[in-house]
Amino acid sequence: MIEFEALKPQNLKEALAVLKERGIDIKLLAGGTDLLVEINNNSDRLGNFKYLMDISSIKGLDEIENEKKHLIIGALCTHTQIIESKLIEGKFPILVRGAKTIGSTQIRNRGTIGGNINNGSPAADLITPLLALKSSVILKSKNKKRELPLQDFITGPYKTDRKEDEILTKIKIPKINSDYQSSFQKVKRRQAVAISRINLAVVTDIKEMRFNDIRIAFGSATPTAIRFLKMEKKLKQTQINELNFDSIIEQTGQEMVEIAGERWSTPYKKPVVGNLLIRALQEIIREVQ
Repeated sequence: MIEFEALKPQNLKEALAVLKERGIDIKLLAGGTDLLVEINNNSDRLGNFKYLMDISSIKGLDEIENEKKHLIIGALCTHTQIIESKLIEGKFPILVRGAKTIGSTQIRNRGTIGGNINNGSPAADLITPLLALKSSVILKSKNKKRELPLQDFITGPYKTDRKEDEILTKIKIPKINSDYQSSFQKVKRRQAVAISRINLAVVTDIKEMRFNDIRIAFGSATPTAIRFLKMEKKLKQTQINELNFDSIIEQTGQEMVEIAGERWSTPYKKPVVGNLLIRALQEIIREVQ
């Protein structure tokens, strides 16, 4: 059994002061939907720690801010808050769609967007939409604040660039114009509550029936969620009525192999990623025609 001392800071300033002093020995608890399961299962991913610091009630980290060029989502916003936010639904419906696929109602009520990111799971259902939206994260320590593109924050499976004395406080999403369309797709083992086997987020701007801008982010197809830049380059400026679906399926699978290498799951995943991308493109095309 893992033994630890529980800490409950009253505010962000106090939490950062404690991290400055004891950060190497602390695990942070927000919603706890992943961490508490790992503690219960004595997961090897936890490593050694002496303190569990509950930051779930820190004020100001559960707010959604509508700035001129960005939407700012506090790291303690729950998946339910994201789903119910008219502001997020209006600006970034793909994020709402991703949040709706997460777990059960109870998990969505407890789990947070910051926790979903900090866990670094390749299958996290909010990371792919956030990657496709070119999001960044804001991290604070006692004496510093830094902003990092989400794609650079995720450094490996279940690994991030968060320092021991930092808290991820906000997610920053650049606004896009109303011409953009999006699609979120997910493959799971069953229709009930399940972790993604593969998920996909596509965000695109179609002008004169061409992909003027397109962003394609896959989760769980590779060791970390990642944008498929070669497929983006291939599809950009392609006319939608000239899409070669067979070629897209083949080249998407090939890009996955180039990123992840050949693994035991490759024969299953290679055709699935291509077909999932086709499904997303067809859904978007139906919306613009």
